[in-house]
Amino acid sequence: MDIEYGRFGRIVAADSDEGMFLHVCHDVEDTSGFYVYLVDDIDNPAAGGDHWTQDPATFIRQQGWQVEWLDRRCAACSS
Repeated sequence: MDIEYGRFGRIVAADSDEGMFLHVCHDVEDTSGFYVYLVDDIDNPAAGGDHWTQDPATFIRQQGWQVEWLDRRCAACSS
């Protein structure tokens, strides 16, 4: 799976979290790992969460997520 770092994706098929949006940010300065952020709505989020991982592709695969990457970048994530 190709990860589009800093770009929003929509979880289009999953055991859980289907319909949520995600983006993956590389936390180079603090942990050298990756944060996977989830939100229910890109423009006006009311629910969501985050996960930390060293290997985002494996993490996404373990969650059973199929992700459709969007042409929209996260303004807060520059990597």
